Amino acid sequence: MLGARLANIYDLDAKTYLLKTNKVRHALAGGAWLLSPWMTERFPLQSGEKCLVLLESGIRFHTTEFMRDKSNMPSGFTLKLRKHIRMKRIEEVKQLGVDRVVIFTFGAADEAFHLILELFAGGNIILVDHQYTILALLRTYTDEATNTKVAVKETYQLDSNQNENRKISVDLLMEAFGKGAKNEKATMRDVLIKELDYGPALVEHALLGTSLDGKMKVSEMEITRDSPVVSTLFGVFKEVDDMIANLTDGGKMIEGVLVRKGAGEDSPYDDFGPVVLRQYAGKKLDMFDSFDKAMDAYFSIAEDKKLEQQKVQQKKAAVSKVERVKRAHEASIQALQEEEAENYHRATLIEANLSDVDNAILVINSMLSQGMDWASLKKLVKEEGRKGNPIAQMIHGLKLDSNQITLLLTFGLDAMEEEEQTLPVVAVDVDLGMNAYQNAQSYYSSKKKVALKAEKTMQAAGKAIKGAERKAKEDLKKADTKASIQQIRKTHWFEKFIWFISSENFLVLCGRDAQQNELLVKRHMEKGDIYLHADIHGAATHIIKNHTKDAVPPLTLAQAGLSCVCRSQAWDAKMVTSAYWVHPEQVSKSAPTGEYLSTGSFMIRGKKNYLPPNSLIMGFGLLFRIDESCLAHHVGERKIRGLGEQEEEMGKAGDSDEIPEEEEEEEEEGEEEGEETKEKDGGKKDSDARQSKGEMAEMRAGR
Repeated sequence: MLGARLANIYDLDAKTYLLKTNKVRHALAGGAWLLSPWMTERFPLQSGEKCLVLLESGIRFHTTEFMRDKSNMPSGFTLKLRKHIRMKRIEEVKQLGVDRVVIFTFGAADEAFHLILELFAGGNIILVDHQYTILALLRTYTDEATNTKVAVKETYQLDSNQNENRKISVDLLMEAFGKGAKNEKATMRDVLIKELDYGPALVEHALLGTSLDGKMKVSEMEITRDSPVVSTLFGVFKEVDDMIANLTDGGKMIEGVLVRKGAGEDSPYDDFGPVVLRQYAGKKLDMFDSFDKAMDAYFSIAEDKKLEQQKVQQKKAAVSKVERVKRAHEASIQALQEEEAENYHRATLIEANLSDVDNAILVINSMLSQGMDWASLKKLVKEEGRKGNPIAQMIHGLKLDSNQITLLLTFGLDAMEEEEQTLPVVAVDVDLGMNAYQNAQSYYSSKKKVALKAEKTMQAAGKAIKGAERKAKEDLKKADTKASIQQIRKTHWFEKFIWFISSENFLVLCGRDAQQNELLVKRHMEKGDIYLHADIHGAATHIIKNHTKDAVPPLTLAQAGLSCVCRSQAWDAKMVTSAYWVHPEQVSKSAPTGEYLSTGSFMIRGKKNYLPPNSLIMGFGLLFRIDESCLAHHVGERKIRGLGEQEEEMGKAGDSDEIPEEEEEEEEEGEEEGEETKEKDGGKKDSDARQSKGEMAEMRAGR
């Protein structure tokens, strides 16, 4: 990252940020990276090396080769970072002592800003100025050890508690075991992890190199300076110190290793590291050129799996939502249909017992008209029921507050089938203000209302289900297109221009605007290339990159000329015009005396080679990039049209050694003529042959 400029900052989520850097490259042999001013003046700038650096508060930082979806709108913290450090050069990246703190320095002197990434506890990302005054941060907290507050307008403390890791010694081991012995439940492994500077992975690696049991309790062990436990641990941790020193010495590239859970090729990734540890034995290991690339692969794959799980959950939620809507409407319709059937059944029961229902209504109304209170009436009905009064036995309950009574009704046994005779009687509410027939009609009316309501509910259910399905499809579509992680394809230098590859495998470039037209001619047009322009004002500049030592073939010139015309004002005006081509040495930026050439305009000196006019027709193509292992199968494709046929015919002519008599006489006469005439005639024949072959190739291509 050193020497690169920070092009932009993006927030992937509340704790993860992406730094996009760009390092300018100069055109020098060997691809040297130069930043000195005098080199910048001598050598032209070329497209730079772009680098994406991912920072996750409290977790990680590494470069990435995978593209992630960014937030649609940047957060306030992101805008603050952009305001202060965007487009500044990265001058330094350093670690604060041996703490889990990394400091990125942007700019120099009083214009410098520092971005501090904390990788411990809850993590933090802090922006400070050149005096380390905090300008912005993700979270505010107070350090309990030093009672220092980390907040905006406070000064960030750079005093590191430790500037180098403590290497193993007998005294350090004895001190660690002495502290661990105070806790009766502390194991040897826990003590070594807590009191030493190695961490769980290296402690486990060291213990596997011994015959010691890391689960042994320190309080139950007899540990002295000369004990075998201390000498054994000193030896294995000395090896760990040497391994760490070997990693950091010499400034070499640190390799990376990804560890799978099992020994299979398809096992998921379980861990990563810069070295192969003993606990990795028996597991499948994937080696990388650098620890940075190993981290990128590990976390990117983990993020991708997490996103896939989220997509699956979203799809399940969308489908289950439709099912819930269906079940809710089905239950509602079923309840209405049941209510409709019940109302019809109650109405028919009342009709089957008209006289009994009328008598029950008459008895209750007469008692109420006599001024009997409700409690006395209930007692009277119960007593009469015990005495065997059929009317009182039919009355199941009194709902006098709603002017109703509940009657137990059934069809006559003669009207019932055998299966229905064992069913319980039905409790039917009747209104005391109406006779039996009116109560039956009321239930019939309710049945019709419920049936109408059920029909409307069914219609509404269809619309609601269709709406839910439409919403589910939208959710499924969003889930499919939601954040995904894809490996970044390396873009070629010419992709910033309009470009295509001709049928004969020549690269044709076109500027998108006046600045790119200027760039094409000044930086990318070389000797042997072809400059093209339409014979109309305001057309885009085209160049054909000639990768061969021969002249550019006619078909490629025709295709480039067609592009020139179609990408000019002739397209909008529907006017057929011609394009012309010249050699690079004919293109100049120097204008005649008294005239001025604007950006993207050039002076053409010498003869212009006009191409025949073409119809304003363009196509759209998809270019697929094949794998390098398949290149051998595609050798010779997209070759120059007519070249193979000409060589084939020349080979057939050379197979015959016999010359007819007439041709011998012509040959003898030709020998008497001058050498110059031979060359002219021969050149004319070859030219005619090439022209005819080229026309035939164009006809075949057109067909």
